[in-house]
Amino acid sequence: MKKEKEHNNLTEEKELVKFLSSVTLFEKLTKNERKNLFKYIYVRKFKTGETIFKKNYPNVVLYILKQGELKVYLEKEDKEIELNRLKPTEFFGEIGLFLDDNRTASVKAVTDSVLLAISKKDIADFIARFPRAGVKVLYKFGELLSRNLINLNKTLTV
Repeated sequence: MKKEKEHNNLTEEKELVKFLSSVTLFEKLTKNERKNLFKYIYVRKFKTGETIFKKNYPNVVLYILKQGELKVYLEKEDKEIELNRLKPTEFFGEIGLFLDDNRTASVKAVTDSVLLAISKKDIADFIARFPRAGVKVLYKFGELLSRNLINLNKTLTV
């Protein structure tokens, strides 16, 4: 039984380390760097309709959608205004890694979903322990946030 559990854990680890290479944020990491990152990640499962978090909740965890579909929304007058749909390999909650602000929107599972979670403290520990990999991740964050800002500016000036 113990060997079977170890084998299942090893298989899951290999699969998740491989999955991390498909996430834009971690695409520049080597396999070994992704293995090191994996040690800081928690797997969370949510059922259809279950809330991941609500607007104004503390923002201290980055999530990566591994499986399923999520809806990002705001509530106004008892209605949900959908802002975005998230598909596998997309991430959210990155603002909390840099700022001490609360969540700016709510997120819920549209289908049964599997998320990978890494806390602000754990990402800081990863960067401190593995600075070369940390620089790659932070540089990619900067690139993605800059792209998002450029795209937002384009939509506002049209």
